[in-house]
Order: sequence, then structure tokens, then C-alpha cells
Amino acid sequence: MYDWLIQNSTIVDGSGKPRYQADVALEQGKIAAIAPSISAGLARQVLDAAGLVTAPGFIDIHSHSDTYFLLDDRAESRIYQGVTTELAGQCGSTIYPCPADHMERIRQFAGEEVAEYASASLGAFLEKVARNNKKMGTNLAPLIGHGALRCGVMGYEDRKATPAEMEQMRSLLQRDMESGAWGLSLGLGYTPGLSSDRPELCSLGEIVARYDGLVTSHMRDQGLGTPISLDEMYEIYRRSGARIHIAHFKASGRKAWGKAPEFAANLHAAQQAGIPVTADVYPYCAASSGITNSFPKWTIQGGTGRAVAMLQDPSQRGVIIEQLEQAFDTPEAGKALYVVTTGGLYPPADGKDIWQLSQELGLSMAETIAKVTVETKASATCISFAMCEEDVDHMLSQSDFAIGSDGISLPLSPSENKGKPHPRNYGTFPRFLRLAREKGFCDLETAVHRITGLSASYIGLPDRGLVQPGYVADLTLFDPQTVADRATYEDPFQKPEGICHVFMAGQPALLHGRQTEHRLGQFLLKR
Repeated sequence: MYDWLIQNSTIVDGSGKPRYQADVALEQGKIAAIAPSISAGLARQVLDAAGLVTAPGFIDIHSHSDTYFLLDDRAESRIYQGVTTELAGQCGSTIYPCPADHMERIRQFAGEEVAEYASASLGAFLEKVARNNKKMGTNLAPLIGHGALRCGVMGYEDRKATPAEMEQMRSLLQRDMESGAWGLSLGLGYTPGLSSDRPELCSLGEIVARYDGLVTSHMRDQGLGTPISLDEMYEIYRRSGARIHIAHFKASGRKAWGKAPEFAANLHAAQQAGIPVTADVYPYCAASSGITNSFPKWTIQGGTGRAVAMLQDPSQRGVIIEQLEQAFDTPEAGKALYVVTTGGLYPPADGKDIWQLSQELGLSMAETIAKVTVETKASATCISFAMCEEDVDHMLSQSDFAIGSDGISLPLSPSENKGKPHPRNYGTFPRFLRLAREKGFCDLETAVHRITGLSASYIGLPDRGLVQPGYVADLTLFDPQTVADRATYEDPFQKPEGICHVFMAGQPALLHGRQTEHRLGQFLLKR
């Protein structure tokens, strides 16, 4: 007997091939059979999915959900989108690995809420999770954060690694790659990653290449300096052999608007030249990060605390204020930076844009940003409207760019959240399907491919991303005519429409639009 039988649906199998009508039988966590008609009498439970598409469970190739299951195992913002697997540990940030004698560094890097889970290795982290019987709402495929490696070995020191430090980072990385990590993530726009140089990155890339892993990168510059940033990534491949993946590819900042076609062509030219480089994009014009992301990079080399200290030093404050005034020289620039939350450290700023707050405080926008930064010790989270719609649309129209949310696993209740987080946390994948339908970026088969099979191939996942016998039965069933996002910047806490059922390892995680009690997620390790 089959465990479940899904009848009467349209199969869009994640490969990009044409859709077809068939029944799908699930048994012992796998897709057991696909046929034009399978008798209901052969299954314990039958789901009539007439009018729906059966697709592979959506794969978020750029997720920051790493530790959120430790606080809330529901993963509501993911499951209701149809996401079943997330490539986590992005932008250089994980809470492992670390030399055993420097554990306090990684605990601080992890943050107070999950500091007890900060670990010397990926293996040690997994042991803590198992020991405490922590459950997960989605599957997590872990990367190793370069920022964590550097922090553990060197702290936030703004300098090149010594040969001994380099060898220690390589050793830690190799141990975690052997434990099943999928690769190394770079956060070169953040401290301490921005203090690294190309030889360091290439040397670590050598370790990743040994395991056919992936080097994902939040590049140093995502604006006018993108060509130089891309060249740095290409050099990692040339000198190490590691596959390269560009995270949240974009043309960021007004001066770079209109450059998306040029940036995409740069990447495609590299592919034609034999460089195995791939990319993901998200369907929004706004990014989200810490408030110091608006600062000149030199002010946070050595840690965001450096920017706070400089702002409190009368002899240095003026230099930062002058540069912030150049960046925030119009009301529009201030309205484009919105404070999501200050974590209770400076409530007057919560939910306001910098222009609005500056008017209330009677300060310039530069002085307003400085005040929020100092009051929150640089911990305020912001949304920045940094891209234009034409550039975002161009990136979304590239059929070989996968879709990633750059989001996290969050609850749906506003009272369980801090401020109003970016709507990408709640709507990325239904939004992409809607935009593909409405704007004609690609057909349905290609759209599904870009959130399933394509991402699986880029990561290297061997048994997910396709509706195919023998594959793990991670499936998302949706209405192709109505699937859409509802999350907005004003009200992000809204379920998408049209996501009807989600199966993970053959069991329902979402049934008839409601999350079940099952917590079916697991760590997917590279073997």
C-alpha cells in the first residue's frame, strides 16, 4: 500500500520540461510511482488535486534561517510559501566553526539568543541540536560562514591572515566539509569578511573544491563596483577550481541603476569562457541589513563597533557625518532607508524612515543615522530601497538565475516579530510565480525549474528538486492561476495565496492551506 496518492493534478516536474497529467504515489518518504491513473484502492490516503500543479518542494537557495528553528520550529513564513529546503549559512554568517580556545568569539558572533548553540564545528552544532531534541519545519542544507571562520581564528582584526592563521582556517573548513557542509559562504560586504584578500579566499576555495562544494558570495560591491567584485569571484575559480555562486545578484544604489543588463552580460560571458559561475536573485526592489550597511566600508573594518566608537569621538565623527551627508542628500534618499527594529534600544526609530525620523528629531539625516547607530550599538535592522524595478525585472527575466529569498524563517503573528520585517520573508516564491505569470518573464515550467530543479543542481542536491520516481517526496501543490504573494512592506504578515499542500518526505507539512503538527525538517548533509 502507498502511504499517499495524489490524483488528477498537473505535474510540473522541476526539470523545465512540458507539464503533463498524472497521479503520484508516495511511499516511505519517496516518490514511488507516477502514472496516468493509479487506483485509489492502492493507497491509505488519497488527495484529489484537480486543478492544481504538483511541483517539487520549493528550494530557497539563499536563506538565513540557520538558527531560527532553535527559537520557533514552525517555519511558518517558509511552509506557507511552499518552501521545503533552504541553503542556509549565507553571507559569511554561521555560528560555527571556531578554535576550541576562542569559543567566546563565536558566541558573540552568534548573538545572545542562540549563543548557547555556538559550536567549535558543524558536527558539534548538530550534536547539540540532537541532544536538545530540536525540531525543524524545513530542511536545512548548511554552508560554512567565512566570517565565522575569520572571527574564530582572528577576531575582527583588519589585516591579512598570517600563514599559521590561514592554515587554521583551512583545517577548520576541511573538518566541516568532511562533516557534510555544502560549501563556503562569503560576506565580503560585512565585517570581518571585508578584511580578507584574494589569496585568502582562493586558499579556502581550494578546500571547497576538494569536496566539489560551492562558494557563495555576498560580493564586496553590488553597485558600480560589481565588475571588479565579479572578477574577484572568477579568480577564486581560476586559482582554486571551486564552483562560484553570486548571491542576491543586483544593481544596487542609484548610481548603478540601469546597469543590470551589463552585470548579467558580464556573468554570462564568464560562463561562456568556461567559468562555472551561477547566481540567484530575489523579486524585490529593497534589500535588508544592519544600519551600518549604509556606512562607508572603512568605518566598519575591525567590526561595527568601530563605527560606533568613531561617532562618539569628536575628532573622527565629522568624517563619517560628511560622507553620510553625501549619501543622504535628498529627502528621497532618507525615505529609502527604513528602520525595521532597534530591538528595544531606541523605540522612537522603530518603523520610521530616516527622513521622517530626522524631521521629528530636528536633525540632519546624517546626524539621525548616527544617533540611531550609537543608541543601538549598530544593531538596528533596516530596509533599504536600493534597486529600481527595471533592473530587478531584467534579473528576473534571466532563465538561468535561480530564485532565493535572502530571508529567514519567521512566525506569521505580528506580536511574535520585531517590527515589520521585509516581505521577502513571507512572499518571495509565490511573488516570483505571480510576476512570471503577469509579466511574462518565463513560462510556468521554467519558473518552477528556477525554484526547484535549477537550485538543486547548483547546490548539488542529489535527490530533491524533481518530481521523479525514487526522489524524496518533497512536493508543493499550488493553483497556477491564483498563486500570489500578499505580504507588503506595510503589512508583511500575510500568507500567500494559492499554496494548497506541501509534503516533506512523503508526509503533509501543509494540508488544505493549513500547517500540520508535523515538524518534518532535517539537516541535509553532503555525502
